[in-house]
Amino acid sequence: MARFKESVESASALAAATTFASLVAGAAANAKIRRLTAGFRTSGAITSQQITIAAFRATARGTATATTTPLAEDPRSAATAITGLDTTWSTPPTVAANAIMKWSINTQSGSDLPLELPDEMTIDQGTANGMAFQIIGNALPTGYVLTLDISHDE
Repeated sequence: MARFKESVESASALAAATTFASLVAGAAANAKIRRLTAGFRTSGAITSQQITIAAFRATARGTATATTTPLAEDPRSAATAITGLDTTWSTPPTVAANAIMKWSINTQSGSDLPLELPDEMTIDQGTANGMAFQIIGNALPTGYVLTLDISHDE
């Protein structure tokens, strides 16, 4: 089993309930998310605010206009078999009504969440299936971007 990594940076001042990333399975390959690392960067005034990030199962991919190919952590690994990390859309993905996971962090800090057994998050095979990430509750403060690194196994 190979481990891969993806990184995404949200739009500045991202509105609440807006998908900013969706890791999409392959036609014949699933993925298990093993680690999520989130943080913030600002080009403006420092603001202390709580932000909640939520992970939702995606049931339809939407129409992606930018997709990042996962990078193998071991350079001798085979190429990824999943579709990749969608980061922008003309039509966003359809997500489940309830989040599978939520975590809150302050805009002056970051978080590192290892997701090993029994807490792994599996994305079932099929190009419509994904794990979409949104901020919920508060919007990002002006000038802030959210960074998210994802490690997954295939």
